[in-house]
Amino acid sequence: MRFDKVLVTNLPSPPGYVANKDSMGGFGQLFPKGATLFPVMDLVYLASYLVDKGIPVEVLECLGLELERPQLLERVQALAATGETLLMVVRTSAPTLDVDLALCQALKEQVPALSIGIYGPVVPHVLKRIKQEMTLDYIFQGDPDETVYELVTGAQETQITGLTRLQAGTWQTNSSRGFLQDLDGLPFPKWELFPYRKYQLPRSSVRGETTCLPMQTSRGCPVGCHYCPYPVGQGLAWRHRSPQNVVDELEHLVRDLGVRYVLFRDPIFSLNPNRTVQICEEIIRRKLQVEWRCETRVDCLNPKTLEAMAMAGCKGINFGVESAEVQIQTNVGRRPITQEQFIEAIGLCRSLGIKTFCFFIVGLPGDTVTTILRTIKFAIDIRPDWVQFTAASPFIGTKLRDWAIAQGLVEQDEYAYINSHEAMIGNEHLSKDQIATLLHFAKFLERYLINRRGILKDGNRSDRTYRWAKTVADGVSNRAARVVFALGKRQFERWAL
Repeated sequence: MRFDKVLVTNLPSPPGYVANKDSMGGFGQLFPKGATLFPVMDLVYLASYLVDKGIPVEVLECLGLELERPQLLERVQALAATGETLLMVVRTSAPTLDVDLALCQALKEQVPALSIGIYGPVVPHVLKRIKQEMTLDYIFQGDPDETVYELVTGAQETQITGLTRLQAGTWQTNSSRGFLQDLDGLPFPKWELFPYRKYQLPRSSVRGETTCLPMQTSRGCPVGCHYCPYPVGQGLAWRHRSPQNVVDELEHLVRDLGVRYVLFRDPIFSLNPNRTVQICEEIIRRKLQVEWRCETRVDCLNPKTLEAMAMAGCKGINFGVESAEVQIQTNVGRRPITQEQFIEAIGLCRSLGIKTFCFFIVGLPGDTVTTILRTIKFAIDIRPDWVQFTAASPFIGTKLRDWAIAQGLVEQDEYAYINSHEAMIGNEHLSKDQIATLLHFAKFLERYLINRRGILKDGNRSDRTYRWAKTVADGVSNRAARVVFALGKRQFERWAL
């Protein structure tokens, strides 16, 4: 073998932040210190794939292991002192790229014999920036599993698809490697390699400190919304695991690792409703005691599917509403969903005891003061359990970014951002500052009135006093949200005069 050991690495977060590199289709976001730690799914799959192939692996998941820069340098120096030839494979993201590259340089200076490669969904779109670094040895494009394995086991470098290598000061790029197709052929994530007990339920699934692990039952999204990084990082073609394979992994998590809550990380979990029902029926048949939530579209659900999901332990569904206006959805390549469809689906979820979390985007192409206010009001009217408002964000590689460049709203080579919770651009009708003001208004309603900062939001509490208090709080906060919205609406409508 060319390398004795692979260091599968998630580098420390930038100072003052917690990096969630799995967020936004793997392009990543930064959150304030103290935010929930979340594992990077493709990093777990990479480590598991290599171990399954007999490759010695050291996992350096710096967030869960609480390794800051000095501790990481010490750990790598100690590993290098054994005399083993080491390949460090670093998972990067859009908002952490510059910090990751700087740390790679520091590692190389401390351990010159260390070979370093970098990968992540954003990598193909920032090659110009990455190739400025002469401290890296390799760039992996696409799914990294097979590419890294072939490199480690000594395949001829010029023949390894998906590999870009530094040779005599010049970057040489091989032919590209397609996305993995046989997802059933992948080994189950070997969570025991990771500090998996550190990964907890997000606040929007209030249950105290409960270990929560993600699962991925499919990859790719054929809908192709212009603002979404999922089709960029995973492709448009939908690849899925069989129901048997999915529930086999779920059973392993429950019975071998003691996991009681799972977050399905598919772009659209119920894209094939019949497959979803088969998964649920198998969970029920095996009598697995597990709770879970997923993300999907309301037009990929029907009463039979939702009933099966509820019976199989589904406790929450994330819905991307984005805009209440069909025309705004159409503007960004989204297969439109009407308000009536959302109302029906959320009502059915409520009747089945499934909590709903609805996402909305402010400032999409075509948005005006009027359309944004209608969307905010819709968020109040449909009364989901949780909401989240974000700004239209031109993630690199998306069609929304192409539109923003054509409108002169963003620079061609700009790639770094913190997260989508702050306005990044304006649109053809509103300035960036106007969108920021509307977003702040929406987020005030989100945090303090709709979500109530999690106060009296635990829908799993069954004692009578708590349920009564929660019902009262739900009614009062909804009425308060309507009053505050009406006051704000009058102020914003003046912009249109």
